[in-house]
Amino acid sequence: MKKKFIFTIFFLTSTLICSGSGYKGDLPDITTQFEYKRNTTGQSHTIFETLDEFDHPAQFKKIPRENPTYIDIILKKDKSSPYINDLNDVIPLLEKLQKCIQNNGSIQKFNAIASSIIDHADYIAQKYADKPEKYYISYSKLQNIAAYARSVATLRCESQVYIKYLAAQGDGQIYSKESIQMQIDMLERELDNTIKILKDST
Repeated sequence: MKKKFIFTIFFLTSTLICSGSGYKGDLPDITTQFEYKRNTTGQSHTIFETLDEFDHPAQFKKIPRENPTYIDIILKKDKSSPYINDLNDVIPLLEKLQKCIQNNGSIQKFNAIASSIIDHADYIAQKYADKPEKYYISYSKLQNIAAYARSVATLRCESQVYIKYLAAQGDGQIYSKESIQMQIDMLERELDNTIKILKDST
């Protein structure tokens, strides 16, 4: 009896499955709920066909380091690291001095920019004198470049005064145009190296 009952259930179930019978009735109308999908146009996505289109230098803007809003909001580094913010303040000055050298700027302009760099370096030296940041390579490079800029600025000013009275030989040799230009060229190379290090640190 039990076997007949199980067989009957099995037979009815198999028949129902094989006959393709299923849910019979009305399905809910959901077209209105998805109407917006039909009416809205699909978003267009830019497709780059070549690597040049994807990595075109003209598409990218230079980081506005001189803009405090960018530093405070976009980079989000002001609260986490005041040192990074201080470096971002001095990087544009280093770039200005670099450009001044490349454009053969006047001694007055050179000295004014160098003075600003020296002030920033002194401020950072005092601010982080007892903090771990003083062991960073960026800290060391900034102090070195500030000292170098001070040395070249002093040399150029002295040359304006003493070259008239000193012979081109002996003590006067350090004030010759060739000697000063060599110092400026060395400063420019150090500036380039320092700027890279500071940018890598920020």
